[in-house]
Amino acid sequence: MKKIFFVLMIIGFAFHSQAAVKPNNAIMKNDTAKIVTNPKVAELNDKLLKLKSDSTEYQNKIPADQQKLQDALSKSHDSQEESKKASNKAVGGSVSDAKKAEKAASQASDDTKDANDAQKQLDKDQKKVKSLTKDIIKLQKKISDLEAAG
Repeated sequence: MKKIFFVLMIIGFAFHSQAAVKPNNAIMKNDTAKIVTNPKVAELNDKLLKLKSDSTEYQNKIPADQQKLQDALSKSHDSQEESKKASNKAVGGSVSDAKKAEKAASQASDDTKDANDAQKQLDKDQKKVKSLTKDIIKLQKKISDLEAAG
């Protein structure tokens, strides 16, 4: 008799625990309906993911651009110093000294242009990151407004 009572208690607890963990179908249908009926949110989420990926890519480029700029500035400075020395030597020197000074001045000019290009690239990447960040914020607001309305 005790065994039968014990088995019935276990079966009763099993049914009770099964009912407690059974999902609420009404809630699941509503959640599924929101996902299925709002493709605009899914589309915006995909766009948001792309913007975040692009932003990360540009943010990862910035340290490399900064290093390129520092290297270009250093090289430009060295070339300008070399050009200055060559031009001082050419003032009282021969024609070959003047040609060397002209070549050094040309090299300094090229290196300065490279430094300017590196600065422009860094500025461009920083502006792009700012622009992408603004777009991400706008898109997140749009998504949250759609979700709140839906």
